[in-house]
Amino acid sequence: MADPSHFLEYPNSMYLAVIEALKAETFPNPKVGAVLLNKNNKVKAIGHHKGKGTNHAEIEIINNTSIESTDTLYVTLEPCFHTDSSPSCADELLKTEIQNVVIGDIDSDKRTSGKSIEKLKNNGLNVTLIEGVNNFVNPNYNKKNYGDNSITYIGKIATSDDNKIFDYSNSSKYITNSESLDFTHLLRSTVDAILIGKNTLITDNPQLNIRLNPLSHIDIYKYVLWGNDRNDIEKYAKKHSEKLFLTSFDNKLSNVVNINNLTFENLDSHMKNQNINSLLVEGGNYVHKLFISSQIYDYFYKFVSENTIIEGLSIDKHILEYLMNDMIQIKEIQLKDNSLHIYN
Repeated sequence: MADPSHFLEYPNSMYLAVIEALKAETFPNPKVGAVLLNKNNKVKAIGHHKGKGTNHAEIEIINNTSIESTDTLYVTLEPCFHTDSSPSCADELLKTEIQNVVIGDIDSDKRTSGKSIEKLKNNGLNVTLIEGVNNFVNPNYNKKNYGDNSITYIGKIATSDDNKIFDYSNSSKYITNSESLDFTHLLRSTVDAILIGKNTLITDNPQLNIRLNPLSHIDIYKYVLWGNDRNDIEKYAKKHSEKLFLTSFDNKLSNVVNINNLTFENLDSHMKNQNINSLLVEGGNYVHKLFISSQIYDYFYKFVSENTIIEGLSIDKHILEYLMNDMIQIKEIQLKDNSLHIYN
């Protein structure tokens, strides 16, 4: 695995909490991870929320170790203020000797919404906020809390320095380096489903799984937007039986789904019927243009290699114009000789 200190520019301890948070599926609750360090910055305890009705990550830490005043707790989301199936994490922390807490994002749940941070500070604790952590771990969480039932759509594409997305002269399907690939697998672990287009499937033969320990056990829905072409559909659908092929026609194979017209509206309706709350789109020009036409991307990740490609397929100008004119770059991260540009 690549050096995690590069990922998202978090302190390494918060990155470990992110990995911990992603280990379990907790919907409708958020995924939350926590890491406790001693005064020498050595990990004393680690924990994550395992699902509705179970202990929150902070309670896991409290129950499994003795907390000292010189320790520091890293948690990916503001500790809960309220008590329901789990006690108030803010209150439980105040029963310990903890003095230093680092939090990733204020909880948008109105029952907490900054109240725990205020309570901890009012009781003399040192509280540090690292924004964007929970938004990455739980990309649809804020929408749900604000009463927005729409799916969170995340775009991802990789290009060379001269805006090529495919190299005609190179047998390797990868343009970017190993750190960018590790980050892609980390990104996949945060969503419910991933979608590619027909050409990406045929050209790259991607597995679309998560190959980043210790998250390789995570299984997400895998979609291929196949289109109108009936040729070879059975060949590829049988070969990729773990993927769902979205088409405009009926087929006897169980993993071929007719969504009628291949419009964003029909695609969105299908995803909602499958209880998909977040979708990562890793397609090429055609697929991204379909989503861009509806102006629905909540986030977009553009990986750029320093290398140039002499003979290759260029990224469509509409995608570049969309990123430049309709989205805002919120972060740029250097991944060795690659750069990652994050938009929302």
